[in-house]
Amino acid sequence: MAEVDEAAEYWDARKFFEQFGPRIMDPTTALRGAVSNEDLQARVVIAGQCLLDGADVTRVFGSERVSVVHVLLGQLSHDFEREPELLREILIAGADVNGVSTRWGTPLQTLAGTAKFTDEELAPFYDVFFARPDLDLLKRGYRGWSTLEMVRRNGPRRAGLLARVEQYLTERGIVLPERDV
Repeated sequence: MAEVDEAAEYWDARKFFEQFGPRIMDPTTALRGAVSNEDLQARVVIAGQCLLDGADVTRVFGSERVSVVHVLLGQLSHDFEREPELLREILIAGADVNGVSTRWGTPLQTLAGTAKFTDEELAPFYDVFFARPDLDLLKRGYRGWSTLEMVRRNGPRRAGLLARVEQYLTERGIVLPERDV
């Protein structure tokens, strides 16, 4: 019998729930696998059930302190219609929107660092982040840079995100730090 995290990562939803469902006994471990499933439907369905079954979304993994949010956002394929809602639910369940992984930085830095996608494609995920009142865009993350610094360093490739970061900070009365690039 496969381990629940491996099954959540590699199996389709039907096979997974035949073996481990309908209630997942170790939803925290399964969630870690589910958010990296290459089958986008399985990713959303299994991860959603893990949340319903009480997965601990605050858990971080390994010395790099990777969260399920980092894993989800670091994937090279996404369901841009369904995954932003999954991200929102993970954050509502208590995942740290500003949690720093030594490998990828903050969750928003993880997403912004994925060169495969344009700002337009990532906009549904950005919407989730910028709806949060607790988003800290000046917290040091990847390479010791804040999200603002990282996005500035990305130049025109992340111009849309930079505009949103600056607007978010300005709307909250935060003076934009000078460019150090």
